[in-house]
Amino acid sequence: MRRSALRFSFAAALLSASVLVDAQTPGEPPADAPLGNANGQWFPANDFYPRYIADPLRPQNALTLQYLIDTEIPDTTEGRLGVRLGGAFGIYRWYREGNPDLGWQLTFEGGFAGQFDLGYSWDNTGWDGFYGLYLAWKPKPTLGFRLGMQHNSTHVGDEYLFRVGRPRVHYTREEGALGVSWSFRPRWTLHSELGVGNGHAGSVTVRVQAGVQYLSEQRFWKQRASWYAAADARTYEESDWRPRFTSQVGYWIPVGQRSAVHRFAVEFGTGRTVMGQFNELDETWIGIGWFYDF
Repeated sequence: MRRSALRFSFAAALLSASVLVDAQTPGEPPADAPLGNANGQWFPANDFYPRYIADPLRPQNALTLQYLIDTEIPDTTEGRLGVRLGGAFGIYRWYREGNPDLGWQLTFEGGFAGQFDLGYSWDNTGWDGFYGLYLAWKPKPTLGFRLGMQHNSTHVGDEYLFRVGRPRVHYTREEGALGVSWSFRPRWTLHSELGVGNGHAGSVTVRVQAGVQYLSEQRFWKQRASWYAAADARTYEESDWRPRFTSQVGYWIPVGQRSAVHRFAVEFGTGRTVMGQFNELDETWIGIGWFYDF
């Protein structure tokens, strides 16, 4: 199982590295230039459907130090290292003549989210691997929709399994999802999403998600950085609608030609644990970390 985690981490890291490479061969068109016909673009360089910034299960790269204020997961300590790998990769965009920010885009997402117990020699407590394929539609600059599927495979850490004797729970969620994002003011965005899929063996249940986020003007670090605040809430029918609430406050630093962003933030979460193997248990934590979106 440890080898599976390492393989998944390595694959996610390769995906991240491949997108970060933005080299251009002499004589080729710029990376952000449309390829093919005038209304289509392969591998678009910027975001299309907005990111759910505070969602801990959104594909992203991050290192976080977490303090567990309260946890129902047995035989774990108060300190954890959170590791997230992955991101979103635009495949193809169909857009309106002269306006590449409106139209349709096909996007692949993939990632890894694991947690390691600092009090037990950094043993892995659990990890989730997920990927998805989405088709997004933006009819207006302030309004976006997406429809697609996501696979989430959950795993318990080998060291934790052997120490506690807790077997792996059969929880692999396959779901279809429909999301909407609305920028109701220039720097404010609301999002909501409905997911329907199987989690526990033989069940088909509903997931409901909603959040809000704010991004300030670039007025820090020689007007290159902003501050932001974001909140996200998820609840699942399979957990009797027991919610998980997460939030972040921090700095937002864009880099490069793509939609790459460094974030340094404080994160707070409470409710159903992020690790799917322990979905019946609750935790409350506060953390600080570095986040990177590409």
